[in-house]
Amino acid sequence: MQQHSYHMFCLPPAGSSASIYYPWKKITSQYLDIIPIEYAGHGMKMQQALINHSDLLAKNIVDEILTYPEKPFILFGHSVGGGLVWKVKDQLENINKLDLLKMMVISSRPEHQYIQHIKDKRQLSDLEIIAKLKRYNHFPEEILNHADALAFFLRIIRNDFLLSDQLLSENIIKTSIPVLTFHGKDDPDIPDPKAMQAWQQHTEKWLGSVELEGDHFYFLNKGVLGQMIEHIENRIDFFHKSNEYNNSSFCIL
Repeated sequence: MQQHSYHMFCLPPAGSSASIYYPWKKITSQYLDIIPIEYAGHGMKMQQALINHSDLLAKNIVDEILTYPEKPFILFGHSVGGGLVWKVKDQLENINKLDLLKMMVISSRPEHQYIQHIKDKRQLSDLEIIAKLKRYNHFPEEILNHADALAFFLRIIRNDFLLSDQLLSENIIKTSIPVLTFHGKDDPDIPDPKAMQAWQQHTEKWLGSVELEGDHFYFLNKGVLGQMIEHIENRIDFFHKSNEYNNSSFCIL
């Protein structure tokens, strides 16, 4: 059986579950063992209470990460999950486990200064929230057409919007952990690539910002997903060959 060099723990977007990452586990990778993380109150953990504080959710995620065999790992976060990776990083640092975190990958989450205008989305009406979600082209019709499912979903999404607001109010402490970002060129939330490139200011080891074909959920296209994984593996391969983890001037543009 192939031995992977890294776990890659994947944090879902608002209103979603870990199932969005299940197809990734079928991808052959020389380095990555894909591990989707489920938030309390979502998906397979829907019987648990929702967590409405980002610090508590980050601690919950770290507790789950530590149940896996100890090895170097990558944090991947999409949309709200991309903001949450920073809180998870802080929690790891608090318990002296930051040395295991080798890369942070932020997907479709603009740097905070570029999305302050989205605060308080949880206060929108149900119809307004649905209209905004439809912009992403992947909102399931089966939820729209089932009143109970829609009510359940809206309770979750409002909770996750609250978490997003909390993250947007945080000051990010610059890190030595390498950071890489991805986004779709047709993402309605990212009209300017500078919104993703701005994450560079928060790390001493910037790995670059990659624009791929697609919209907010660009990785639902299998070919594009393969390109994204290849980009991550190329960075890992560079690490292995150059042994540059401790070089603060390390940068891939």
